[in-house]
Amino acid sequence: MKAAVIEHRGETAAIKSVADPQPGEREILVRVTVAGVNPIDWKVREAGERRLPFVLGQDFAGIVVATGSRAQKYNLDERVFGIARDHGTYAQLTVVPEDDHAQPVAKIPDALGDAEAAALPTSGLTALASLDALGVESATKVLILGATGGVGSLAVQMAHDRGALVIGTGRGDNEELARSFGLDEFVAYDRDDPVAAVKRSHPEGIDAVLDLVDDPKQVRALGDVVRDGGRIVSTIGSADVDWFRKRNITAINIVMSSTPQSSHAGLRALARMVEEGRLRVPIAAEHPLPEAERALEDSKSGNVSGKIVLTIDTA
Repeated sequence: MKAAVIEHRGETAAIKSVADPQPGEREILVRVTVAGVNPIDWKVREAGERRLPFVLGQDFAGIVVATGSRAQKYNLDERVFGIARDHGTYAQLTVVPEDDHAQPVAKIPDALGDAEAAALPTSGLTALASLDALGVESATKVLILGATGGVGSLAVQMAHDRGALVIGTGRGDNEELARSFGLDEFVAYDRDDPVAAVKRSHPEGIDAVLDLVDDPKQVRALGDVVRDGGRIVSTIGSADVDWFRKRNITAINIVMSSTPQSSHAGLRALARMVEEGRLRVPIAAEHPLPEAERALEDSKSGNVSGKIVLTIDTA
């Protein structure tokens, strides 16, 4: 099969022919039709502990083409989506356990296209886990920093669906897009300081902050906008838990694969929201597999609004 392979840490991916993976007894073999691109993909390309060489990617949509001897949950020719972290997904084939907390998989509903399905798992489950950790519900005042990115665009919609008052940050030229996701208040970070802007509009403080983009110093500054007893979640490990605890703010560094939302049920919940018209998956760009490096660099730039996916030629 063809795959985007990292042979040396820090180098670009090489499109190579490699041996087809074979499913273990409780695994399924999937012919990948679309792979989702996430920041974790370029991060593990440059650093990390994965044994070299390895196939890039973790999110996928595709069709079951073989099952292990004891695999029972999925049938041949069924459309499935999920996370195949161990085997990688920038490839024509991948292998995924049929029931694994860290690498969940689920059937794709008929109403969900492959590109949308491949773009959902990591970003969607991260958004879902973050909002649950923040306790976002009706009337919650929540600030989402990075409201037009892969996670942010989904988190804004989910928070809006729950009845929250949603404040979000983004580049000034992305305001219309951000508001189309259901944002109530927009702060252009290239024109205004988000902390100052939120303090002006909510001097009493807000309930929750989801930070997807900031370093630890910037995250600490967000303490000035959170009310006593409020919550902050960082998806990139930037929250100083002890520092916030002393200020009576609960801070959490989310590791999505360790949350309850990283599951078959979590994927089904995301798919159901799309089916019911409560969630749309903004696809910013689709690239063929040979353009994997271009897709990774676009993701790394931080200037992409929505999700990038790779379409896989199965011929």
